[in-house]
Amino acid sequence: MQLCVEGHTNESIATKLGLSIGTVNTYWVRIRLKAGGQGRADTVAKIIAERSENALREVNVEKQDLVALVNEHEKKVVDLRAALALLQLAMDQIKSTVWATDRDLRLQIVANGEFHSTHFGVSWEPGKTVYEIFKTTDDSHPALACHHRALAGQDCNARLEGQFSNMTLRVMPLRDEHNDVMGCISILNTIVGE
Repeated sequence: MQLCVEGHTNESIATKLGLSIGTVNTYWVRIRLKAGGQGRADTVAKIIAERSENALREVNVEKQDLVALVNEHEKKVVDLRAALALLQLAMDQIKSTVWATDRDLRLQIVANGEFHSTHFGVSWEPGKTVYEIFKTTDDSHPALACHHRALAGQDCNARLEGQFSNMTLRVMPLRDEHNDVMGCISILNTIVGE
């Protein structure tokens, strides 16, 4: 059928497929009966129309799948925003700061309960890196070391030094649906009584 759609004659089809002309003619009779065509041109037209309709149905199914995927994504965004609002409320109550980073240790989400948006001369906002927040590139710094341990899949707790000496930091791996580490979740707390 495909060779016919491409414009081949019965003789050409027989040669291409290594069949006798009689076998090709028999196949054509069966194809016409199955497709319901009156002649060769009518049969080819019906089969092309059927293939087109099937392709359109597949596109519509894919379109419906895409719409469902977009709706699911929008629901997850709303759920995430609600969770972030609740987290911000909680952070305001317990006076801690929580953030999430990607694998490059770039802040993606920040909930500030303890600090204003600027603390120790650094803006705590999405897009900043942990290196910028803690003003160091030294990976042995307790805050950076904890973040790297979390990226390796381990929880980490540290008492900080310098400007952050009255604070503790907890960093946990942030995992995706396949349990692969995609970033970190960090909680910075002020030590009460210091």
